[in-house]
Amino acid sequence: MARKKWMAGLAGAIAIVTVLAGCSGGKEEAGKGASPSPAASAKAGASAAPNPYAQKLELSWIGFNQTGKANDKLDSPTKKLIEEKFNVKINQVMLDMSNKEQVNLYFAEGKTADYISLNVPYQFLIDQGLLKELSEEKIRSAMPKWMERVDAMLGKDVASTTMKYKGKNYFIPFLSYAQLQPWVMALRKDWLDNVGIAKLPETMDEYHEVLKRFTFNDPDKNGKNDTFGGHGIQLYLRGAYGLGSSNTAFYADKSGKVSPVALSDGFRDYLKTMQAWNKEGLIDPESLTDQRPQQRAKWESGKFGVLADHPWWFALSTAANLTSMVTDKNAAAKIEFIKPFTGPTGDKGAGGINFPSAGFGFAFGKNTSDDKVARIMAIKEFLVANDDFYKRVYYGEQGKGYTLDKDGIIQLTPEYSKVDKINEEGIAQYFGLTPVTWDYAKKNLVTKADSPAYDVSMSSPIKYTNVNFSFSGTNESLVKYGTAIATVATEFETNAVAGKLDIDKEWEAFKKKFLDAGGQAVMDEYQKLYDASNKK
Repeated sequence: MARKKWMAGLAGAIAIVTVLAGCSGGKEEAGKGASPSPAASAKAGASAAPNPYAQKLELSWIGFNQTGKANDKLDSPTKKLIEEKFNVKINQVMLDMSNKEQVNLYFAEGKTADYISLNVPYQFLIDQGLLKELSEEKIRSAMPKWMERVDAMLGKDVASTTMKYKGKNYFIPFLSYAQLQPWVMALRKDWLDNVGIAKLPETMDEYHEVLKRFTFNDPDKNGKNDTFGGHGIQLYLRGAYGLGSSNTAFYADKSGKVSPVALSDGFRDYLKTMQAWNKEGLIDPESLTDQRPQQRAKWESGKFGVLADHPWWFALSTAANLTSMVTDKNAAAKIEFIKPFTGPTGDKGAGGINFPSAGFGFAFGKNTSDDKVARIMAIKEFLVANDDFYKRVYYGEQGKGYTLDKDGIIQLTPEYSKVDKINEEGIAQYFGLTPVTWDYAKKNLVTKADSPAYDVSMSSPIKYTNVNFSFSGTNESLVKYGTAIATVATEFETNAVAGKLDIDKEWEAFKKKFLDAGGQAVMDEYQKLYDASNKK
């Protein structure tokens, strides 16, 4: 799947920051540690070890540029550093790899590249025979540190399954710790104190009580009846009924039978609870249609006290973050993060992310020589094996592109987070895209002030947005019918919550409509994918 589908609503903002890391590795200084240049090898004499980079290679490169702009700075200091270290000449391809039309046209004209990183669906390249096939053994042998990090986040079995396309390997896998982080729910702790509740809610009943008092007990003490409990209160509530945050999810049970989550008893019971809470007046009617800008405006102005979002958006280090949005206007405001609460059957969880898989990192053109493949792998492997070199390639020079705070946390220089400066320096994902682990982020990226939201997220049970199992391949029926079944389920949910229909009376008709709209085809195809990837 394309990396830009990681998380609905976060798009470009999170892509720049959460992919900012590779794992810590060697202690060599930036620019050192790779094999010496040919000239240096000659000076070392006959006893020197053979130089694996003695032959200069010319590489064409489609890098992961900043969305909306191809990297048109062709002589950046980062490129020059890589060229000198690995004895290569890199020819950058002028292509916005997030623009599907540009990408399709480029390859349709018969063009290719040695290094290919894309932010659009890549499968058509494989189907047309345009990418080089690689064995998993070769990938793991040439890039052990890279794959070590992928395995650490996924588990080796899931990594091996999901890095394949139609049973074969055509790309180097990638993922970030952001793909492992479900959303969290933030709560106005000052409101909780004002309405006389001593602790954060731990059960659905306690959460319900918080919403009631936030709605009716004047939590902001302004003497007006002008607040609601929350906006988008469903995240943990859906988890308490065993649901993720999407109505197009399909889960496998313990026996391996795949079914639509939207047709489950849990979904029906969730709708009944939401309908009852709406009847009590706990749900802002506009929240059923508000988009993110309207939601955030209400959060900022203190119209509700509970909000769900990705932890990155609550981090104080994030520009326009959701925490400072409130506390900057109200010095008495306090934000805390609640953990997923248990539901009637003891279930709990948070949604917001897909089942983790080894996504498309980069690939090689079909006719890229083995020597060039090996050299590119060596460059990318060294980025994760040597942390100093990685930081130089990703952030720029220390003191210019970034500094370290007293805890050793990377602080980006504001100028170096702008697209034009990133392009000029050749930093960030274009050359430096690497797997990201939570351990690295905690050590190098996350300040102590930002930790609470991330800690809650990383400790939460997860209810996935798409499936709860690994598989290799693409559900083509979902591509075809996904919008249709989502529309059927969302319309039913909206009308049910608003009290416009009797859930039990309309339930069987809804199930049939969902299956007829394509749900049956999607379920059948998921079953085939599950069986092919999980049943031995």
